[in-house]
Amino acid sequence: MKKIWTIFVITLPFIGSCQNKEKLNVTAKYISLFLRDTSGKAFWRPIRETPAGDFKCYENENGDLIATFNKSDPPSRFINETKSHLEELAKIPKEICGYKFKGVYYIETHPAALSHVFYYDEKRPNDLVFVRYLVIGQNLLSVNFYSDKQDNPLKEANIQF
Repeated sequence: MKKIWTIFVITLPFIGSCQNKEKLNVTAKYISLFLRDTSGKAFWRPIRETPAGDFKCYENENGDLIATFNKSDPPSRFINETKSHLEELAKIPKEICGYKFKGVYYIETHPAALSHVFYYDEKRPNDLVFVRYLVIGQNLLSVNFYSDKQDNPLKEANIQF
C-alpha cells in the first residue's frame, strides 16, 4: 500500500503538469509512420498525405478523444484512462522532441492491454504523436505522427522508439 501511495504522490504532479488545459483539436493532412524492417532496423517513413482524407482528433468535455482516421468510417472514441496507469507512467517519456504527454487512452472494442499514448505541442497545434503499446513502456506496437505541415520534427531529430 505504501508503494502505491508513493507512486501516486510522485506521478500526480506529472499528470497535472503534462495534461493540457486547452482541449485538443487537431486537423492534419499528413502522416508519417515509425516502423521496423524485417531485420529489426527502425526507421521513419517519409511524411505523406493521409490516404483517406484529413485526420481529425478533438477532445470532448470529459477528456476523451474522438478521432477520425477515414472520412468514410465512423469516428473512434479513445477513453481517457491516464489515472489508471500511474505506475506505468514512469516507464514512458513525459516529452518527446518538444511534444508533451497528453494522456493514456483505450478503445472499448480493443483488447484491454492495448493502450494509446498521445503527445502534443502547443506551438504546432495540428500535430499529434500517437504511440500504441501492448504493455505501456515495454511492448511498442506502432507510432504515428500526424501534422498539417509536410515535415516531421521527430524524423529530423532522429527520434527512435
